[in-house]
Amino acid sequence: MSPEAFRRFRALRDEFRARVDTWNQGLPGLLAAQEALARELGEDDYRVETPVVYNRALDEVGADADIAWIVVADNPGKREQEACAQRYLIGRSGQATERFFRAELGLELRERAVIVNKTPVHTPKTAQLRKLGRLHPELAEPLVESQRYMAELALGLFDALGAKLWIMGLSELKPRGLFGPWLETFRDGLARRAVGDRVYAFNHFSMGSFAGELKRRRDPGESAAQASLRIGRENSRRLFGY
Repeated sequence: MSPEAFRRFRALRDEFRARVDTWNQGLPGLLAAQEALARELGEDDYRVETPVVYNRALDEVGADADIAWIVVADNPGKREQEACAQRYLIGRSGQATERFFRAELGLELRERAVIVNKTPVHTPKTAQLRKLGRLHPELAEPLVESQRYMAELALGLFDALGAKLWIMGLSELKPRGLFGPWLETFRDGLARRAVGDRVYAFNHFSMGSFAGELKRRRDPGESAAQASLRIGRENSRRLFGY
């Protein structure tokens, strides 16, 4: 990337790291709430180590990186929040994403993409974020704030790197959905930008959602890469209104 692009990327990355530190220190009840939620839902087979997770892989992106995609996932799960890990998309969904990028796009995900989430707040499963906010009302506002921040971060990276956006996980991207605040902030930000054909939205790789949609909507003669990118653009136009 150019020196200016790297300068802008580094500023966004460093501010994100600092913001996560602020959240971890400023929400002292979050860890206890996450542990209580895990026990209640029978997900207490692990230890909550990092309530709000920064993606340490961002620290490995150097000035010589050639970033093609900004990948937006949901939130950190059990493996991502481990103190020894603190990286995004390293579970089964991440492995499926890696395989697709390698086999169909000819790209190594960990080398050619930067990965962010719609929120850095950990829960064992994404849907449990809603219950976390309901059981602990004092956390509802920070959960919304984190989504708005992460939408702005994705847009900032989009501006800085000139890369395409791969947004995964569509079921909760609706006004009253779990990620409604992220959607609102992101859509408003897109309206102020010249986007072109650089924003794509996809079902998640988990539970066969991505593969199922690709199978249903793939046209005869289309490669998997051609079909997925066409579907991603169609989904993007429907969701984001451009």
